[in-house]
Amino acid sequence: MATSASTVIAAAAARARREIAEHFEKTNAYSPNDAVAFEPSGPMQKGQWDSLVGRGVARSTGDGRYWIDREAQRLDDERRRAAAILILKIVLAVTAVLIAVAAIISRR
Repeated sequence: MATSASTVIAAAAARARREIAEHFEKTNAYSPNDAVAFEPSGPMQKGQWDSLVGRGVARSTGDGRYWIDREAQRLDDERRRAAAILILKIVLAVTAVLIAVAAIISRR
């Protein structure tokens, strides 16, 4: 049950990020001069929006309009990718150790 719940939450978060990105893509809001208003449509979007603002990907012009900093977005994507790869390496290393331990124990 927990696995399916976490999958649903991850999918909802991905959808919220996609919807936010589409809002800014439609208006080409990638500079302060092209900034637009944005209001999250629900709690999942609000959480993703707050995260984007907090990480400096979504930037405010100070008058209630926002724009997406593409360079900050690129760096954030790289950081997220690197974290995912690190987690994958850790999982693979732990799996290899467990297999080795199981092989040693089975020979006794």
